[in-house]
Amino acid sequence: MSRATLVTAVLLATTPAPSMAQKPAVQKIDGLVNWVYDYEQGRQLAKRTGKPMFVVFRCER
Repeated sequence: MSRATLVTAVLLATTPAPSMAQKPAVQKIDGLVNWVYDYEQGRQLAKRTGKPMFVVFRCER
C-alpha cells in the first residue's frame, strides 16, 4: 500500500461525515437582531425582505 493511499484511508476513517454534524441549539438573544440558524431559512428571508445576509462560519469545538 502506498503512503498516499494510507494517509487517505486514515483521513477518511477519522473524519466525521456531514450527516453526523449536529445543529447548534437555537439561543434566543434579546436585542435588535433575530438570528436565523438555518441557512435555507435565512436565504429565503433575505430574498423575501430584500436585505443582505450576514453569514458567520465558526467552530463550536
